[in-house]
Amino acid sequence: MQTFMDCTDATAEGSTVETKVGTITLSAKAKRIIGVWATCLGGDTLTSTETVSGIIRLDSADISLAPFKFPLDQWTMLTAGGACLPAHIIPVSIPSPGLSKVDCFVTIDDTTTGTLKVRVGLMYEGG
Repeated sequence: MQTFMDCTDATAEGSTVETKVGTITLSAKAKRIIGVWATCLGGDTLTSTETVSGIIRLDSADISLAPFKFPLDQWTMLTAGGACLPAHIIPVSIPSPGLSKVDCFVTIDDTTTGTLKVRVGLMYEGG
């Protein structure tokens, strides 16, 4: 069984408002999503001790995902400047036919002083 990974572009999010990050189209060989991950990238305008956390939501007309939400890791800026939230793969087992489209959304829990970007990724098996 082959394993594939794909992700969205890094897309600006809306603090406290659900924002569509992008759509991932699985390979034609896809059979099952086996992992999901997300990362949040902060710019120089984040301030010291600013905390960032949020929720990622996946939706698809092709795959039974509803409701499928998972957390971003929470992190706190120790000093002002750029930062990146590490991506941890969350294991899942979701049957997924080839060429399925998965829409990715993010809601950041708190309003941030700077623009954050979010990237969402999927790991999946194929034949």
